Amino acid sequence: MTASTDLYTVTASDFDERVLTASERRLILVDFWASWCGPCRSIAPFLEQLVAQFSGKMAVAKVDTDAEQSLAGRFGIRSLPTLVLFKNGAAVEQLVGAQSLAAFVALINRHLDRDSDGLRAQAGQALGRGERAIAQSLLHKAWMEDPENTRTHPEYAALLIDGDDLALASQVLDSVPSRAINDAILRQQARLRFAQLAIGTPSLAALQSLVDTGSAGTEARFQWAIRQVIGGDYDAALAALLEIVRSDRRYADGAARKAMLDIFAVMSEGDPLLREYRTLLARAIN
Repeated sequence: MTASTDLYTVTASDFDERVLTASERRLILVDFWASWCGPCRSIAPFLEQLVAQFSGKMAVAKVDTDAEQSLAGRFGIRSLPTLVLFKNGAAVEQLVGAQSLAAFVALINRHLDRDSDGLRAQAGQALGRGERAIAQSLLHKAWMEDPENTRTHPEYAALLIDGDDLALASQVLDSVPSRAINDAILRQQARLRFAQLAIGTPSLAALQSLVDTGSAGTEARFQWAIRQVIGGDYDAALAALLEIVRSDRRYADGAARKAMLDIFAVMSEGDPLLREYRTLLARAIN
């Protein structure tokens, strides 16, 4: 093993210090490997090139999983090689299997701090003060000046969707390359679809009147559910959409099922409603 300060071996005894604490200062890419693993050996030269290319900005910490089984278990390592990137004391992304040098470079570039991140931070502060217009202007500047920083896209799109600028929100989200799409992007894509579905539909009050009097047909009930999503009442929306799936599954080419899947994308993973309605939807369509 090289004596480079940017490429080193870690064990259970020094992992927290040399990975978690160290990642507060720069990115740390942890390579979970084993001597018998051919793909692990094949990427070793790429990791050396990586630390040279990003000298001082990141480091590679290698974990021999045969010798450090507790560390492999701690991070749920099931396949080798697995590479986990740490930033600010937490795992932020991982790659499984042999990768190209380009894939490693793209991974590091996605998480390196950039000038546009300063604009993002200013936008967050502006939002905290309730200055949405200023925040939106800052995020627009960040997006225009550094379109490769895909951390900006979901934040900017969220404000645009909230402000009903759906055309620009669509442009922002469409500009994200497929390789960079993550949960934050998917969440805003789902929110955008709901906002687009609501265009030209009756007001919530008008739809509520139809629902309350029992005169709402499938389309009105679907529109009511969409309005509930936009208002943040996912429980009511999911219940209404599930009933449409059960009673009129083919409505608008399965629009109710698709809408439920989009709500799942918007919801927090820890929301108890998520598991409940996933199960109910699976039962309804099987």
